[in-house]
Amino acid sequence: MRDMQDDDTKLPAPPPAAAAAARRAAGGTAPDASALRERFAKVAQVAPPEAAVDAAEDEVTRIRALIDEMRPTFRRDGGDIELVRVEGAKVIVHLSGACAGCMLAGQTLYGVQKRITDVLGRPFRVIPDIRH
Repeated sequence: MRDMQDDDTKLPAPPPAAAAAARRAAGGTAPDASALRERFAKVAQVAPPEAAVDAAEDEVTRIRALIDEMRPTFRRDGGDIELVRVEGAKVIVHLSGACAGCMLAGQTLYGVQKRITDVLGRPFRVIPDIRH
């Protein structure tokens, strides 16, 4: 019995150019490599750096606005909160006045963190900035 893997009956695969010519002769067209590269380049396009910077600036603006909305509550209790900077998913804030030494500052910052996360739709960590 002959082995099923015997290559005596198999024909070698035609070279790519010959395969393309055979497709054209049969009425098909060979794929245009440059058109494929162009098409997939559009799909895989990454946002230009300017768009990323604009998105980050927009996020910082929204965080600043959220903190400004919460500021009257802090001031009513004799303290204040101020946005220092945003580094990726870290929001660094400075607590002053009565808020700086308050035992509930951790819970307060958690509330700020939850509000920012809920509004912006992605997780953030609110970290107090310690200034001496």
